[in-house]
Amino acid sequence: MTVWDLLFIALALTAAGTLITSAVLAIRGRRQRALTALGKLAFAAVVYIGFVYAATALSKERVLRVGEPECSDDWCVQVDGIRRTPTNATTRLDIDLRIFSRARRVAQRELIAKDVYLVDSNWRRYDPMPTGTEIPLNTLLQPGESKSTTRRFDVPAGAHGLGLMVGRSQPPFCLIIGECDAFHKGIMFRVD
Repeated sequence: MTVWDLLFIALALTAAGTLITSAVLAIRGRRQRALTALGKLAFAAVVYIGFVYAATALSKERVLRVGEPECSDDWCVQVDGIRRTPTNATTRLDIDLRIFSRARRVAQRELIAKDVYLVDSNWRRYDPMPTGTEIPLNTLLQPGESKSTTRRFDVPAGAHGLGLMVGRSQPPFCLIIGECDAFHKGIMFRVD
């Protein structure tokens, strides 16, 4: 958990308290005071969302190399190795992944991590081919546990600038500073 997660939780609790207080004031007949509190809450929410998107716009795209982990809280994924097998029209890539938990006391799972996919320099997406031996990225990991898995891809022989990305199901808007990919494509593992 980052300081930005804690800030979001504190602000969300403060907003909930303000909403409850405004409702109580409105019930007691102090509608003007309730509307003033709601107006201040709306202004604070707009300012906060402005900070979220400003931080996103000013952040740089992160490109990781083989062996460098991408972590979300205590859940991490890392590319351990890449094997290439060229054929006539395609190149087969077998990418070895390690998912692991940095947690010390609790089991960890990344619920929004669906799977990985490749992109080329033109942002064409290549999904993995199922082999039947893949471990899902959202597997529950015990504290300090690590699991290895492989994803297989067939990409056109001329594809270049390949990068591996973690596909996540996220809401269409950003709420936490530093966890938004609105102005760039997100964290990528360089495959080439």
